Amino acid sequence: MKKIFMLAAALLCFSGAADAKWWIFGKTGGEIGLKYLYVNKVSADEAGAKMTVFRETLGPDGQVKITGKASVGKSAVGSVRISLDDKATWQDVKFSENGAFEYSFRPEPDKTYAMLIEITDTAGKTNKVDETRKEIVLSAENIQAKVREALDSLFDAYSRENLPKFMAGVGEDFAGDKGILERAVKRDFDALSNINMRYTINNVAAGGQGRVFVSITYNRMVLVNKTGATSTDSGFTEFVFHSAEGKLSLYSMKQPLMFGLSDAENVATGIVQGGGAGTLVLDDSGSLGTGQLVSIACSGTNAPAYKFSTGEKACGPNFDIWFYEAVNGIGYYNTFQAKEFTGPLSDLTSSEVRNLSGYAGGGNIAPAAVGNSYCFNQGADFYCVEPASLPATGSFSVTFRVKKF
Repeated sequence: MKKIFMLAAALLCFSGAADAKWWIFGKTGGEIGLKYLYVNKVSADEAGAKMTVFRETLGPDGQVKITGKASVGKSAVGSVRISLDDKATWQDVKFSENGAFEYSFRPEPDKTYAMLIEITDTAGKTNKVDETRKEIVLSAENIQAKVREALDSLFDAYSRENLPKFMAGVGEDFAGDKGILERAVKRDFDALSNINMRYTINNVAAGGQGRVFVSITYNRMVLVNKTGATSTDSGFTEFVFHSAEGKLSLYSMKQPLMFGLSDAENVATGIVQGGGAGTLVLDDSGSLGTGQLVSIACSGTNAPAYKFSTGEKACGPNFDIWFYEAVNGIGYYNTFQAKEFTGPLSDLTSSEVRNLSGYAGGGNIAPAAVGNSYCFNQGADFYCVEPASLPATGSFSVTFRVKKF
């Protein structure tokens, strides 16, 4: 009886191993599709089936610029094509090794362009093309003045710490819950002083249900009451407004957040691709700057890598920094200067990070320690990372916080 039991157990183990091998070799390596898609710097993902772009926001070239990034799992991108006439004709689109692509065209007023994007990997597999369909139409309506009026009111009320005026510009259907936003903004006012923010409008587009999508570039400086330190950041971000009875009210915001920094997780409805590595965040104690949390997992022996300016992730040392498994080290390009600080990002001030004393080259920091901060300087730009976990033997993954100073 014992022998029969052992034989059955052996057969069960063999069967499990066989199933495991079938599963490993049967994987497709991930679906083919789009990681993101923007139309004139406005996210196309949330705009619905139809987007309206406005002539006054096109710029001097009068073109609509479509940017995106193809995703093909473990394979490589073979081709990217775009159709603007509902598949009647196709145009090849140039793309980079990491799948990023860009395409521009000059639209005619009141003409509808039925856009579809086809991604093909090197094995000949394609994405679900029909799911990328988006109608784009050019309008002569003047929308920018309305958007600027709404943004100016919000920015002015926030800078003056006028909570009632700020909340008057927020819609009752605010996507992140209006009550949560109000409490978060009040905590912002308790923690910050001398709030100084400037913005420029990148572009405006309209979607369904009265939604107006806005992309801005911003510069911000705040004084943290708890530490007395001044912190600055810059980047670009997105808002969605609801249009009703000729008035725009705030419907949603993405990270980097302009308002509600003390509860970013519940206030924001997504993250802008490449919006800025060092978005300002307030913790429960009123301290500023825990930074943005980033996780990268790689297979084989590929080192997790990261690009500061765009927030892009990669596997292999081909970006600004990368993380070694063998020595728990951080590699960086020789165009950078690096400096180590004992302690987390939240302890750092802009003045000490920007003090060039102690920065040195070499291209490698080894070993790096969880909980310490490592800052990198390239010209006028300063970025710091705080590892929360480092690659271990057999596990090529890393989690860290990053902030721009």
